[in-house]
Amino acid sequence: MGTAIGSHRGADPVTRAEITVIARSLLFSAAMLLATGSTVLACQGKTNPVLDENFKNADPGWGQADNIASFTANGLVLTPPPGGSAWRWNAKYTMDHADLCIQVTSPAKLPDPPDEDAVGSVGVWFWGMDSQNFYTATITLDGGTSVDRLVAGTWQSIIAPAQSQAVKTAPGGVNEIEIVTNGNAAVLYVNGTQVSTFTGQPPSGGGWPGLYAESGPSGTSWLITRVRLY
Repeated sequence: MGTAIGSHRGADPVTRAEITVIARSLLFSAAMLLATGSTVLACQGKTNPVLDENFKNADPGWGQADNIASFTANGLVLTPPPGGSAWRWNAKYTMDHADLCIQVTSPAKLPDPPDEDAVGSVGVWFWGMDSQNFYTATITLDGGTSVDRLVAGTWQSIIAPAQSQAVKTAPGGVNEIEIVTNGNAAVLYVNGTQVSTFTGQPPSGGGWPGLYAESGPSGTSWLITRVRLY
């Protein structure tokens, strides 16, 4: 599928459109992190993932590259339009009794403060039906976590923003964001630490897994280096 775009949570999403965005490269910081061996994962799932994606030879279910999402040697660079949001899902898989675990590298340079208004947020897209009906579980680089739902184009807060020491807030830091579902129940983990539990209304079959990001007013590029689904 192509990249879907919208406004920040809390505002009505815009329709899909062609928006030219110049993605800032995060490849150097990612290479340094890999070289130092500081990207150890702590996913709840340990063996036999049904999907283990590093985007070097991307699963076709993610769709084609465009001006919002680019596939690179180090991962998927997702750059929503300034002040907006973007997401990709993979309809080849479902979130019925699933564990979706992603690894994200933050921008190498951050404003002060690095909150959602200035930088945006990043996380997982799940229990999704289409571009107007889905859930997100996200982090912000001031240490915030939250769970939200888009219903027929209107945002609802499921878990209000809360601070968590599990979030790595340093520029160029690597965060692992994970959602584990079981029927209508779900658990959010950040870097292996459980941060919230909640119930929802998943679509029949559990819906699709995906990726979600928001940009600050100057545009933000997020490097998603690995996606695993158990």
